[in-house]
Amino acid sequence: LPGVQPFLISEAVRGEGGLLRDANGERFMAAYDERAELAPRDIVARAIRDRMLATDSDHVLLDVTHLDPGLVTARFPQIYRFCTDNGLDITRQPIPIAPAAHYTMGGVRTNTWGETSVAGLYAAGECACTGVHGANRLASNSLLETVVFARRVIQHTIDAPDGRAEPTADAGDLRPVPSDAPGAGDVPPLTREALQSLMWHDVGIVRDRVSLARAASVLAAWQSTVATPTDRPSQELADLLTCSRLVTEAALTREESRGAHYRDDFPEPREDWRRHLVFRRGHAGAPSFAYSP
Repeated sequence: LPGVQPFLISEAVRGEGGLLRDANGERFMAAYDERAELAPRDIVARAIRDRMLATDSDHVLLDVTHLDPGLVTARFPQIYRFCTDNGLDITRQPIPIAPAAHYTMGGVRTNTWGETSVAGLYAAGECACTGVHGANRLASNSLLETVVFARRVIQHTIDAPDGRAEPTADAGDLRPVPSDAPGAGDVPPLTREALQSLMWHDVGIVRDRVSLARAASVLAAWQSTVATPTDRPSQELADLLTCSRLVTEAALTREESRGAHYRDDFPEPREDWRRHLVFRRGHAGAPSFAYSP
């Protein structure tokens, strides 16, 4: 909605019978997957992106106007209220939507007790990578993961209050991130908006080596010049930059498509890539990586 802060629309709306239409009002999902609107989120996101490009639009439409209004308001009261407060009655008008980054399958590597490679430091929830989601999370499983691993972390701190470090890859297994990417060219000043734009356009829903290498070069240039954080906003920006570089380097290294990671130049999964990439801070702060089952 113009001038309105974006709001998360639950996937359950599609599950309840919501239809996806492009900016011209035409349904399109059947052309991408036999399950149509019930296809997995990665397929739906790529289809939406494709239709947005084809229609030169910044959105598609999620239509629930054919459903019983009472069902819509009862099943999705928050969505209905938010849209109504911003001038859109979703029982009468379709909702303009676009894909957005919502969840990260990767994160801080832990064992099944939430232990990290730093003794006494635990990670649970979306910041952690427990491996339970594989390459493509199912809806609502993140809530289950949070409940389970939060409980396990608490139990472990009671049973082993001193904690210990969970071993990661040996230093001998680490490999430097390849540095054969083309130059970044003119690098814009680092701002949160510039970082978000770079990641959306070059490390977004559909990736390839050219876009990923371009992003990796810009991110490396930014990291080499970023000032020491002096306050919360600058610290958050530095952290976002670190996470962005790790995501980009991982996507560039993984020459296949799997789950939510889709590369146009490697559109199929490969058996030799049925493994994890584990990154650590290497020489002079540059990331190094190792493979893990």
